[in-house]
Amino acid sequence: MHCGSQNIICTLPSLKTYKLIMKKILLSLTLFIGAFSTSQAQEVHPCHTVEKTQEYLSTLSPSERAEYEEEQAEYQLDIQEYIDNNPHLLTSNNGNQRAIQYTLPVVFHIIHEGGPENISNEQVMNALNHMNEDYQKSNATWSFVNSQFLPIVADVEIEFKLAKLDNNGNCTNGITRTYSSITNGGSGTDRIAAVQAQHGNWPGNKYINIFVAKDIGGAAGYTYRPSNSGFTGTTMNNGIHVLHNYVGSIGTSSSSGTHTLTHEVGHWLDLPHTWGGTNDPGLASNCNDDDGVADTPQTIGWTTCNTNGTSCGSLDNVENFMEYSYCSKMFTNGQKARMHAALDNSVGGRNNVHSAANLTATGVNLPDVMCQADFMADRLEVCAGGTVNFQDLSYSGPTGWSWTFSGGSPSTSTSQNPSVTYNTPGTYEVSLTADDGSNSRTETKTGYITVLPTPATLPVMESFEGMNSLTNSFWNVADQGSNARFDISTSAGYTGSNSVVLSNFGQVAGNIDELISNPIDLSPVATETTLSFRYAYRKRSDSNDEWLRVLISNNCGDNWTTRKTLRGDGISELTYTSGWTPSSQEEWVTVHMTNITSAYWTSNFRFKFQFESDGGNNLYLDDINIYEGSEEDEPLSVEDEGLIKAFNVYPNPADEEANVTFSLENSQNVNVTLTNMMGQTIQSNTVHANTGKNLVMINTSNVEAGIYLVSVNIGGSKQVKRLIIK
Repeated sequence: MHCGSQNIICTLPSLKTYKLIMKKILLSLTLFIGAFSTSQAQEVHPCHTVEKTQEYLSTLSPSERAEYEEEQAEYQLDIQEYIDNNPHLLTSNNGNQRAIQYTLPVVFHIIHEGGPENISNEQVMNALNHMNEDYQKSNATWSFVNSQFLPIVADVEIEFKLAKLDNNGNCTNGITRTYSSITNGGSGTDRIAAVQAQHGNWPGNKYINIFVAKDIGGAAGYTYRPSNSGFTGTTMNNGIHVLHNYVGSIGTSSSSGTHTLTHEVGHWLDLPHTWGGTNDPGLASNCNDDDGVADTPQTIGWTTCNTNGTSCGSLDNVENFMEYSYCSKMFTNGQKARMHAALDNSVGGRNNVHSAANLTATGVNLPDVMCQADFMADRLEVCAGGTVNFQDLSYSGPTGWSWTFSGGSPSTSTSQNPSVTYNTPGTYEVSLTADDGSNSRTETKTGYITVLPTPATLPVMESFEGMNSLTNSFWNVADQGSNARFDISTSAGYTGSNSVVLSNFGQVAGNIDELISNPIDLSPVATETTLSFRYAYRKRSDSNDEWLRVLISNNCGDNWTTRKTLRGDGISELTYTSGWTPSSQEEWVTVHMTNITSAYWTSNFRFKFQFESDGGNNLYLDDINIYEGSEEDEPLSVEDEGLIKAFNVYPNPADEEANVTFSLENSQNVNVTLTNMMGQTIQSNTVHANTGKNLVMINTSNVEAGIYLVSVNIGGSKQVKRLIIK
């Protein structure tokens, strides 16, 4: 609320006036979802407030919506009544009170796929420390705020502690780790379900649940203000969702993430942005909105750190934690009063979180006792000779460790975080006993580390004939959604009757499935290397936008690079409304990838097919071959010369890559060449093209802009098309 000048204490409106204000806020934003970002360019990441609000409201009947709005109006009146009855909270305080009025149990739910999003315990503790500093007026920067706001910098008197007991009374360190592809996207509901499936329920009126992921839909963080409708405190639906690189200021995060959770907890405790009930700072119309806080001046909202900014007739509190500036340092006394009011209210279950009974139930004040041994590895799959780094996650306060590594070197260790080398293919168990001198616990994980087979040699030729299963084969399957997965089909194939099928028909959108090769030794390669495969696919409807990617690795799968992407109509323009199976060779497309460059000619080369679903139809793969690009290594039969048909080059103009497509009547060696207008050869690749449709990729990312010629040549018979490279 705007104070006409820089007064320290403002006159509060009457309840009648306040009710009108609250009605305006409720009509403009009945359910708030906030986001906070302080990227290097100070770009405000969208939090999809409008979309999510409308999505929620659209699920309510007219009577339910009216009931919700009535509840919120009454709630806001209760908040204001609490503030009116506790004027001492608005009193100026130039010192640091350091008194703790509220202790709030916190649980961090880290959702990951073993990548950097699986942040360390140290990064979690760093974030928690920043939250405590910000809410207790002990952060190092609060005293540097614009001098006119120094008298109202608040010690909010809240502390955050990691829970030590879960909902069933079992010990916990307040951190759960859930391996799931949901970290890459999906809804908040998806993330909650993934956590619940592995770690049970963590009620929102007992814990502040913080869900950490790689992608939460475009925002750095978001949460929900108190409500008994839709996001009630008894469920996990009222938690905080945040990107891993906005948790604290170390590890995967940086200074830009220091105050992200401070901001989001502010929303969780019923604070709007300083400019009011929208997610759009910088609009002149924000001067007509209000945040319901007496001592925060009216403002349009800031995305830069102009500490002397004046946008609505008075000096703005740019350094407020509920701003979008990158120099947040403070809450005001008025915001403190509003947060205390939210914690005193039963709406959203906020009053139970800090209750004495709940602090006992969550064990936040219990002494540290060694109650659980646990650990994780930086990789679960290695090539022979690979090293795995183990991290102890035991809690609380272990002082001794005894490890046993089946198949590893060393086979035992007393280090807290040992490194182990595995030299022999197989699957191995790992065991850890941790103790604190008085108590000890043991954790054993069977089949935990997989050492892949000895690398295959070229050429690799796979037609899947004679196979009934992919288990214990050259192929590994990643089924991140625990639904349909790559498997053997004995009813469709280009060569013979077998292929690999992903039964995608009837699956929900957003699934990611992978077919991954074992290692291949490409170190002897002296010329070009070609990866070819055939696929058959149909959409279910014209709107399906599905992805087929081919990724390669030169270090046994530790890192992957995308080398081919087919998407939407690029996979197929044809549709089939029921479950589809190819019935003729003409329905298969052969893809030739000639961009396996010398950087990937290593002894532990791997490749994988990755399919991302969008409610489409089935995908089949067959005749997956990788060979050195010379005719003497020809893995396919050569027949009489056929005619080149349907020759095309796209996209045109091209940027990163150009696709050359053509069809043949018979299998042939085909030379695909890119030349400039002076006749100089820029690229030339010989591929073993197959009967039917073929697709050859030309990497144009390092080719200078200009006009070029693409030729397809079979034994002197040639067709040429012009290609523009941007």
